[in-house]
Amino acid sequence: MIEKPKHNRRVPKQGQRNKFSKSIRHSVHERENGACQNCGGRGSEVHHVVPRSRGGRGVITNALLLCDTCHRLIHKENALMDFWIDNYADRYGANFWHDEYDKG
Repeated sequence: MIEKPKHNRRVPKQGQRNKFSKSIRHSVHERENGACQNCGGRGSEVHHVVPRSRGGRGVITNALLLCDTCHRLIHKENALMDFWIDNYADRYGANFWHDEYDKG
């Protein structure tokens, strides 16, 4: 039987690109001194500012440290999500949620 050569992907699968790596999670906790960026409490969740469902990637410029309560709240309140999207766009630029494989 002849084996086909393995295809090496030039771009990782989207599911992999959307996940925060362990090192990014650690960096976000250090960057924010372990504090929830919404209420100032103890941050325990690393949230995608632009959600994965909207194409948000697992990059540090798309990471927001939140406590459990604020994390649930931000998913319920579109105005709060939009606030953080605008805040990060001002802070990091219009395409802050993109990774090196995205165009534009």
